[in-house]
Amino acid sequence: MSKHKCEAFTCPHCQNESSREIVESINVDLSPEMREKVRDLSCFAWTCPVCGKASLVIDPCLYHDMSNQFMVWLSPDGSPPDASGFDPLAGYTLRWVESPNAFREKIDVLERGLDDRAIELMKLILAMQLQKSMDIVDLVFHSFDERTGAFRFVVVLSDGAEQYAAMQGDTYARIARDVEERLFTPARDFVKVDIDWATAALELLKGSE
Repeated sequence: MSKHKCEAFTCPHCQNESSREIVESINVDLSPEMREKVRDLSCFAWTCPVCGKASLVIDPCLYHDMSNQFMVWLSPDGSPPDASGFDPLAGYTLRWVESPNAFREKIDVLERGLDDRAIELMKLILAMQLQKSMDIVDLVFHSFDERTGAFRFVVVLSDGAEQYAAMQGDTYARIARDVEERLFTPARDFVKVDIDWATAALELLKGSE
């Protein structure tokens, strides 16, 4: 099930005001068709009924996956979500992100049963290795190759070009073990696990050696 509401919205192309449906929350166990709409971000697409032009309009949205026991809260204004009065089920992983790309990446990682903390640390370490020879803008998790055990990432360069880079599964296993044993992550709060988190976490891990 997905929770929607409608509000007035001014088209950025023709400046006409129309009604727009907002998706406030998504439960993919109850509305499995929304999974693909999150992957291609079409859940945030809006077509103006006056001029017919499409826009991507990003609203706050809570994504709930009951089967994999996680929630991801998209907060595009950069404000931590107000979780007062929110009582998540035990065992859930709770995260929040600022951008739609981070939203779908985080969902992809958690849906695979991976530890997103270890993935963010892998991205940081990979960026530190590659930035000596590349002008990197972003690193995004792409896939896990079950045959080779390799984790693949998309490297986005400053000129817009994209390349692939990989790290082996034993690196992930080691980092995931270190994170689990040596770092504390609140279990009942929505936590922002990103490059800033990874930078601080890496320093803590180094300091505890």
